[in-house]
Amino acid sequence: MTEKFSARLRQGTATIHDDVEHTDFMVDLMEGRLDAEAYATLLTQYEVIYAALEERARAFADDPVFAAFHDPRLDRHARIVADLAALKSSGVAVGSGPGSAVDSGVVPAARDYALRLSAIATPEAMIAHHYTRYLGDLSGGQAIGTLMARHYGIGAGALTMWDFSELGKTKPFKDDYRGRLDEIAATGGDEQAVLDEAIAAFEVNGALLSELTRERAA
Repeated sequence: MTEKFSARLRQGTATIHDDVEHTDFMVDLMEGRLDAEAYATLLTQYEVIYAALEERARAFADDPVFAAFHDPRLDRHARIVADLAALKSSGVAVGSGPGSAVDSGVVPAARDYALRLSAIATPEAMIAHHYTRYLGDLSGGQAIGTLMARHYGIGAGALTMWDFSELGKTKPFKDDYRGRLDEIAATGGDEQAVLDEAIAAFEVNGALLSELTRERAA
């Protein structure tokens, strides 16, 4: 029996996924060794990244290979902007994002990541980055909101990025998403191209977290 693509994609990215999750910045943040400002720093990077991701997703919304994945309920950018505003209102130092008069707080690795997203030219690359970010947010990412509240006292109003209640129960949604991955070849998509770009997506995310680690150590 041929292995489903969703399983091959997960297995093919497992090692680099684990490496990224265990980057020092993310481990320290999740274990309570940093502070709310560090979380705000991460969210500042996500603002530019998700803005680029969601702009390209809209551009590919009608593509026959990508269309099944496009779901505006997944969009996080507006929530990130609102969360950053809530953090700032609560007294947390927040760097101004790329839409501000003064662009600060966005590290070069985040800009590189956003540039890669803005340059996406194929539906396979779009699926790879969509999968890497949103399935991650719906899986291990769900612990982030809980731990940010527990360790740093961040209120729910500043953690809406992690609220996917509009989707209903996440497991059925994720199962359905993986089913769509298994249909990529049937829609004319190239599975290997998706896998190759998913690995690259984890690499740019890892580069971002490594740079944030260095920033904290400086």
